[in-house]
Amino acid sequence: MAVPSGFDLTSERFFADPFPTLERLRTEAPVYFFEPLQCFLITAPADIEGLVKDSSFTARRATALLGGLGMLGEDELSRKTFDSLSRLAFFQDPPRHTQLRQLIMKGFSPSAVEWMRPRVVGLVQRAIEGARRDGEMDVVSAFSEAVALNTLAEMFVIPEVDRPQFLRWSTDLLKLAGGGVSSEEQKRAVKQSCCDMLDYMMRLVEERRKAPGEDVASRFIAAEDGDTELAGEAAMQCFQMVAAGFVTSVNQIANTVLALLNHPAELAKLREAPGLVRGAVEESLRFEPSVLSLSRMCKKDTEIRGARVSEGQFVFAMIAAANRDPGLFSEPDRFDITRQQSRHLTFGSGAHYCPGAPLIRMEVEESLRALLSLPRWELAEETLSYAGSNLQDRGPSSLRVRFPAA
Repeated sequence: MAVPSGFDLTSERFFADPFPTLERLRTEAPVYFFEPLQCFLITAPADIEGLVKDSSFTARRATALLGGLGMLGEDELSRKTFDSLSRLAFFQDPPRHTQLRQLIMKGFSPSAVEWMRPRVVGLVQRAIEGARRDGEMDVVSAFSEAVALNTLAEMFVIPEVDRPQFLRWSTDLLKLAGGGVSSEEQKRAVKQSCCDMLDYMMRLVEERRKAPGEDVASRFIAAEDGDTELAGEAAMQCFQMVAAGFVTSVNQIANTVLALLNHPAELAKLREAPGLVRGAVEESLRFEPSVLSLSRMCKKDTEIRGARVSEGQFVFAMIAAANRDPGLFSEPDRFDITRQQSRHLTFGSGAHYCPGAPLIRMEVEESLRALLSLPRWELAEETLSYAGSNLQDRGPSSLRVRFPAA
């Protein structure tokens, strides 16, 4: 059978509603070569779970990723950017990934995250003040960005005066995932943000060495100390968890609110039974995930379902497609906050399961609890922009919602 061609996978129209296209890919072309990016997309759950376990593929893809974006160079800024990004756990295979993950989990274990819940509740209440006062807000810029940024800042005890620059740095670093670094000016800005953010984290870690506390940076330092193989990694992994955690949380909060707005019967059900909030969070993670895919690079020629994948080629595992596979979920295109099945792949699987998952769940949960205290929700804009989305991260650039009095 001929492989279908011409799938739209990069336009704003696609990112506004990628699921019909992903369903077509899953049913018509489960292994699809996307010519514009010279990469493969896979959409079947078994293939996705197999990819992360297949020794023919590697997470060590920083060189290829940065090279493909024209970000490599011999100047100091380019070298420092590469040296920084290539050390992140995100770009490692076992056994190095295992070592770094053990360090990260010292600060992001479920119990460590749960310890933050009272602070997150306070941050959410502070973020919602504008909506209570004005009866309307942009859920992205006025709420989810504030919740995500300040939660991470509290975990690492970053002074409030320094927090706005983290928003700029994180926004710049997101351009790497979206390929938004076409001009030399953009490339330099992203490199500068990477280096500035890492420099900040290195200073922060040195301060914590002298005066440790209960924050995440201090926990990373404690895990690093005495282990020569982890020397210097506390700052690197602080950098990773802040940069990666910010955009994922921002998008998931917004996607969850939008899913409920688009399904008023489920929103009403949640208002009547607030105890369903965790079910609503899990269903939003499945139905409207902020992460569309994970990627790996082929390190030796192999095949996936008979399709030849050559050394150096990228494969994007479209976890958002797997989340709507009827083999995993009954009526997968129905948003149901009482759904009992919760084996979605939004946070990945296996050794690379997202260490920030407990934090993201908690942020979305507490955000929903606060927003439900407002009597009514109404979408205040007809067309949403997804200009910042890409094959990895997806969420609206803005989401204006009205909260009229009952």
